[in-house]
Amino acid sequence: MEDSLLVAAIVGLFCGIPLMVLGYLVGIKQKRNLLSSWDDMSYSDPKLVGFIMGTSVFITGLLILLASVAFILNILSMLQALLVMSSSVVIPLFAALYVNVKHTRPS
Repeated sequence: MEDSLLVAAIVGLFCGIPLMVLGYLVGIKQKRNLLSSWDDMSYSDPKLVGFIMGTSVFITGLLILLASVAFILNILSMLQALLVMSSSVVIPLFAALYVNVKHTRPS
């Protein structure tokens, strides 16, 4: 059991927190160049798109961190924590799909 607590702490520390920092940088500080293959000319409102993508990455990191902490505190079982972590990964994918459908500049 101690090994799984250590793994949960490492995942929360090395996955959750960096994703939250990345989401903050992209969404709030507008460091959109941190996104892969970013081009401001491709979007009708690049600041809004950066905010949406940054927020989605921040929420993903927050859910990973909260699931790790909840598992360490025995609030969630391992299966529940893994389910939260696995499902949180699709949030930026849905955000990217939404951004590409609604905010892409017509060519």
